[in-house]
Amino acid sequence: MIKKIIMIALAILLLSAFLLQAGVRVGVKGGVNLANATINTDAIKTSNFTGFQVGPIMEISGLTGLGLDFAILYSQHGLKYQASSLDDTKTVTTLDIPVNLKVKFSLSEAFKCFLTAGPYINFKVDDQTSFSDIKTAWLNKNFGTGLNFGAGFELLKHLQIGVNYQLALNDDYSNFINSEDFIHSDFKAKSRIWSITAAYFF
Repeated sequence: MIKKIIMIALAILLLSAFLLQAGVRVGVKGGVNLANATINTDAIKTSNFTGFQVGPIMEISGLTGLGLDFAILYSQHGLKYQASSLDDTKTVTTLDIPVNLKVKFSLSEAFKCFLTAGPYINFKVDDQTSFSDIKTAWLNKNFGTGLNFGAGFELLKHLQIGVNYQLALNDDYSNFINSEDFIHSDFKAKSRIWSITAAYFF
């Protein structure tokens, strides 16, 4: 028990020391999403869906170039799919909360490069389906988790341009339904989203 208390106290001291030397700043982030999905069947083909993301971002950076960034993003993405004669689109908006470890490399006072990686969670805000055939439907989940991987550069200490890849760990979509024939197939899909983003820090 004493050892655990000592370890927790040391962890708190180390975190406090990091935060005292860290720089904290906030900004706004926006970008374009290019979404697709992997489906556990060859009978359904998917294509790219273009959406957007926007929201506040906070960055905590240390003197060594190692830090964190945290964002709350209103994100539009979705699923375009073709099955037989069907050509339908599922549009989904979620509230994404990524927490990334960020490493910066200074090339000059005005130009830096960075790498990011970390987990995210998201919550469904709304969804819309445009059906060419009302017999079919995809149901998307209310909650999702996954991983982010990104890279980019920073200009003049305020503007960051980046590319991000979002990899879902859970099934975002499931339950392909044909109500007329009472068919319920166990098809599932996981999102894969590329994003091109810009963030401005105040």
